Amino acid sequence: MISIITPVLNESGIIKPFFEHLNSLSGKFELILVDGGSSDTTINEINRERKSFKKKLTVVKTYQGRGNQMNKGAVVAKSDILLFLHIDCKIEKETIPIIEKEIRENKIIGGGLYQEFLESDDFLKLASNFGNFRSRITKIFFGDCGIFVRKDIFELTAGYDNIVFLEDVEFCKKVKKFGKLKQINCKIFSSPRRYVKIGKIKISIIFTLSYLLNSFGFRPKFFIEYIVNK
Repeated sequence: MISIITPVLNESGIIKPFFEHLNSLSGKFELILVDGGSSDTTINEINRERKSFKKKLTVVKTYQGRGNQMNKGAVVAKSDILLFLHIDCKIEKETIPIIEKEIRENKIIGGGLYQEFLESDDFLKLASNFGNFRSRITKIFFGDCGIFVRKDIFELTAGYDNIVFLEDVEFCKKVKKFGKLKQINCKIFSSPRRYVKIGKIKISIIFTLSYLLNSFGFRPKFFIEYIVNK
């Protein structure tokens, strides 16, 4: 079994399709939704739709911050494998059993998936291809790559750092010290909503600069408005 951990914040319009998507997946898993203090009807929507959800569902409430939310979810996870899945992402039907097989048989401790956009064009395809190439070489995954890891390794790393962005990058750096990460042959489809809202070229430049500067220990507050608050 796998524990899927999903942070949510003001996502009332996406709860139903997210549940419907998870209901279509193969394999055994539980879902842990970690609310960061939603001010809309997210919690009401979760309560409304949970009756139709086929798997075990746990709802955790905490304060805002994706790293904090995912750490809180990991604490209550019952499985020895964790999959951190954004609510605006979809994975292929057989992803859960494939992740389990990779960890059980190939002795990896974690990894990520191949990212594509739900609605794509030439620019977004190029962005995905570049990101997948970078992940394949560096074994560093962004959150929309569907990061998965053994729970015992997660606990050894003390989980995600309490930083406002690029917590996924820093987490992968810590995990790599304990064993092999792998980009497995499964796709994850993420929403391009942030690219559409901010602008494809603009957000690409911001992501690239923030990633490069983070490599040298710099996380300028200028980027918070775009990476966290948009």
